Amino acid sequence: MKLKEAMDKYGEYEVKEDELKKVLQEPKPKTGWDLENEDVYWYIDTNGHIIETNWCGILCEMETRKIGNIFLTKQEAKFERERRKIETIMLKYGRRTFKHYRHNYCIYRGASEDKINITLWENDNYASIFFDTKKLAQKAINEIGEERLKKYYFRTEEENEKG
Repeated sequence: MKLKEAMDKYGEYEVKEDELKKVLQEPKPKTGWDLENEDVYWYIDTNGHIIETNWCGILCEMETRKIGNIFLTKQEAKFERERRKIETIMLKYGRRTFKHYRHNYCIYRGASEDKINITLWENDNYASIFFDTKKLAQKAINEIGEERLKKYYFRTEEENEKG
């Protein structure tokens, strides 16, 4: 219950301040940009380990935050680590750059049939990972697995809630 809700409900009650302090909890940060000294956060180290630590506001933490490697929960950090692994496998077979007048296959998730598909993409107004051939895109799908692609690359809510 939020303090405002409690005040609305119990506003006329008398409260002993020392007792009130025992039950109140500081609000938690909503994003990595809201961290203050001693707040707990997680990050992914260079070996892929999830590290829990406390915010001190030092330069290396600020730089880590700038590149999006600060997470408020261990679950968020684990999800991001898996997403990065999948993207790395996709880049093993593909590329980030769009080649004009060349084959630019990409993997997409069909919403109506909830299936992973491969299509030839003909314009550069879509941020994705492109593949030179349909066979390379299929290799990436096979190595990653369709369910992992849905959950971590396409971020399907239903799969996110399960894991």
